[in-house]
Amino acid sequence: MKTEEGRSQLHRLAGFLCVIFLSGCATLSQEDCRRGDWFGLGIRDGLAGETSSRLSDHVKACYEYGIAINNEAYFAGREQGLHDYCRIDNAFSVGLNGHQYQHVCPPSIDGLFGRYHSAAFAIYEHRAELDRLDQEISGKESSLHDKKLSDKDREWIRSGLRDLDRRYHYLRDDLYYHERQLDDLRREAQSYR
Repeated sequence: MKTEEGRSQLHRLAGFLCVIFLSGCATLSQEDCRRGDWFGLGIRDGLAGETSSRLSDHVKACYEYGIAINNEAYFAGREQGLHDYCRIDNAFSVGLNGHQYQHVCPPSIDGLFGRYHSAAFAIYEHRAELDRLDQEISGKESSLHDKKLSDKDREWIRSGLRDLDRRYHYLRDDLYYHERQLDDLRREAQSYR
């Protein structure tokens, strides 16, 4: 009896997870597919720096509703969106916001865009790691107030805090170096305007 009930619950859970999984993969709603603004969708994907393979995700989503995509309109829109996305100064914004660069820009600027993006993305990663370390330090400092801790445990936590503090200061100094480097690259990028 319990096995039967357990199997039934497992099947319901599996079905529920499948629905969530499948709906999570859909890039477009039925309404989006019916609207059929393929040019606008292409612009949006281009502005986001999406690769051309993003179209296949849209095709799959709309196929579920029996709706075909106008590839020509989509790619025309994507090209227009990429024109704005691939501005050299946008490489800094993309990186600082933590977005990956998919090498979608024309070969003539891909290397430069990638270089500027990498420098900005390094700053994003350093800031994220500093935030994480700051939270970890705060958590360990708070745990020191626990009256139930033994002296040995307190010393172990303090030792961990010293290590975290050293790591934090090293990363902060490294971030400062990367920020100066990014400032230099931004000045360099001004010459490409």
